[in-house]
Amino acid sequence: MSTNSINTDRLFLALERSLAMIVFDVDGRILWANQPFANTIGYGIEELQGMHHRQLCLSEFTNSPDYEGFWRNLRQNKAYHDKVKRVYKTGNVIFLDAIYTPVLNENGKVERVIKIAIDITDREMMLKNSADEFMDLVNEMTTYTDKVHRAFQQVITEMTQLKEEAETIEHSLKQIETISTSVKDVATRSNILGLNANIEAARAGDAGKGFAVVANEIRNMANESRDSAEHISEQLNQIKTYVTSMSEMVDFVADNVHGNSDAIRELRNAYQQVSATAEKLSSVGDQIH
Repeated sequence: MSTNSINTDRLFLALERSLAMIVFDVDGRILWANQPFANTIGYGIEELQGMHHRQLCLSEFTNSPDYEGFWRNLRQNKAYHDKVKRVYKTGNVIFLDAIYTPVLNENGKVERVIKIAIDITDREMMLKNSADEFMDLVNEMTTYTDKVHRAFQQVITEMTQLKEEAETIEHSLKQIETISTSVKDVATRSNILGLNANIEAARAGDAGKGFAVVANEIRNMANESRDSAEHISEQLNQIKTYVTSMSEMVDFVADNVHGNSDAIRELRNAYQQVSATAEKLSSVGDQIH
């Protein structure tokens, strides 16, 4: 079929039955609207005629410089196609996928503007609700991640304190070990002194018997002190082993906690980026004219 055989009137009637259409003059006054457009916007056809385009728009748009620029471009034969927000007769906001096309007269001058629109309110609201739900989920996940991150930070702090306490214990053990060594040295010298005293008491005969008893007591006390010091040294060695093992475990856990904390921090940053993207997606409708 050739283009010459196509009846343009029938084409227009077919489009007019299926699509929401409205015609404005160059000042924005409504000259004509079809029934689908009247149904979309909630007005009767007769009510629409003579109304101004701004009466169908949000005041935040009509009071902005963008609105004047919008009509200036149309009068300069610049078509417009985008998602727009319009006001239903009841005051509810609806979303339209709209095409504004200037119509030229025989002199090439714009004398009319025809708009063809499709109601996409349900789609936009579904998209916004989905974005809002997604953002809520991401924010909830971010909150949990923050809690985990704070818990890891607390563990790191406590591990650091535990490490410091272990080092303090090690220092105290060294001091006790020094004292124990001194006790063993004193016990050894005391034992030698008691032994010498026994020898001198034996030489003194009956006169040295009382002194011999004292010398034996000194040797017994020296031996007991030495045994106690050795026992303390053994206990200290066991404690040192436990403290060293604990310190190594603290280092191991701290390293792992540090690694996990870094991973949690990266995960939190990723959540924040996703949240920012979701917020932009959720506010897309707010940016539509």
